[in-house]
Amino acid sequence: MGTATETFDTRDRAIAPQLSRLAEARRFADLAAADFGFDGDARYQIKLVMSEAVANAIQHGSAAPGDEVLLSAAEEDGALVFSVANKGSFVPRVKPRGELPESGRGLEFMSRLMDEVELTPGMEGTVLRFSKRL
Repeated sequence: MGTATETFDTRDRAIAPQLSRLAEARRFADLAAADFGFDGDARYQIKLVMSEAVANAIQHGSAAPGDEVLLSAAEEDGALVFSVANKGSFVPRVKPRGELPESGRGLEFMSRLMDEVELTPGMEGTVLRFSKRL
């Protein structure tokens, strides 16, 4: 197998906004990570982050029941970069000091496993990008 930049082709997938489709999103991430050359531990981390990102996109990012969640994987500057896009808008929640909520820690969790995590809310929807280097 050559280096990732020689052999990795950009790929895209659209999935219905249903939690039952999380396994498909994890498979998409796992296959991309394997093709890029990641070992089993890194692939597991990537699948966990993809699962969290897609679950959030499904639960909070659909403006209408038919809005798809768009996934992509690409090589950029030697890193494998994923994006998860949806039609919803991201509204950060401010929590009272000292409160430990049941949810709302996903971005922190993702940033501990990935090299970079970037959330971009916009008028047309929200895009979450995360990347990992070999």
